[in-house]
Amino acid sequence: MIIYSSTKSSEYLRWRGSVAPKSLRWAFPCALISVAFHYAIHHSQALAELSMKPTVSETTGWTLFTSILGFLIVFRAQLSYSRYWEGLTLIERACAVWLNGCSNLIAFSSTAPEKREQVDDFQYLLSRYMSLLVSFSMCDLSKLGRTRFPPLSMEGVDPDTLAYLEHTSAKQNVTMQWVQRLVVEAARLGIVDIAPPILSRVFQEFSIGIVHVVDARKIANAPFPFAFAQMVWIMLSFFSVVPVPLICAIGMSPAKSFVYTFIIVFAFWSVHLIAVEIEMPFGDDSNDLPLDDINRRFNKILERLLDTQAQQTLQLVKRPQVSVRHLKRDSTLACALPMDLEEGGQGGK
Repeated sequence: MIIYSSTKSSEYLRWRGSVAPKSLRWAFPCALISVAFHYAIHHSQALAELSMKPTVSETTGWTLFTSILGFLIVFRAQLSYSRYWEGLTLIERACAVWLNGCSNLIAFSSTAPEKREQVDDFQYLLSRYMSLLVSFSMCDLSKLGRTRFPPLSMEGVDPDTLAYLEHTSAKQNVTMQWVQRLVVEAARLGIVDIAPPILSRVFQEFSIGIVHVVDARKIANAPFPFAFAQMVWIMLSFFSVVPVPLICAIGMSPAKSFVYTFIIVFAFWSVHLIAVEIEMPFGDDSNDLPLDDINRRFNKILERLLDTQAQQTLQLVKRPQVSVRHLKRDSTLACALPMDLEEGGQGGK
């Protein structure tokens, strides 16, 4: 994904991630074809008949064809943007509910001193399993290698367990099952010290995350329907090579026919190529979703959750000498009132 500033005009002149170079490959040759048609029409008696004013039926047919093609291209662009936005939403939601589940389990961990070591081991394994789960999910969606989405350090984890995980075809499902089993064992041993009805919410969040990933997999594994994409490409190719150059060549100068053909072909192909570029949002193209950044951010948040200070609540080192009445006034009324009005009210007391 390309991050840019919409207020800077220079940002729109970059070539990286742009569909303009691909559109130019169609627009420039078709514009030259239009100029060639112009000279052929004006130097050939047989082709000169094409310069006659088109009939009503010909104009209607041309308008109908252009309208249908424009509708198909715009329709595909809308669906492609919906796939792109839905893919990002599903991935972010999956990571959000998984992080929330991890945060809940860390908060539910026992604070008993005699279980401190067991709690540390539980939180360490939980963070590693969740990091693996996100890494496997990103690899499954993008079809890229694990090196693009590295998990947290697996130091101390059973190598036989990791070897089994590498060779199984259901990495995500196995990892999620291990997470759930880990939580169940921790609850049985009292490492997770919370009532079962509340703990069940964690399992629900883990399940919701998996469902979001499965929904995102539909986008990754199901390309745009081939029959639709094929007919759009055929119609657009014919539209660019024959009708547009020919019509622009009739009754126009060579310069005008070149410019008009270039603009029309460039515009149609640009919209079409934008749809093709974003309809499959999981990959390593410039306009694809930043899955590696999402994976990196997920791991960083996991590390922060394991920090000792992050697991401690705020403590009062000095008891404030204020009443509830003062707190209400200072936190709500004083912030809501303008400064001059507040001072005037205090001065009047």
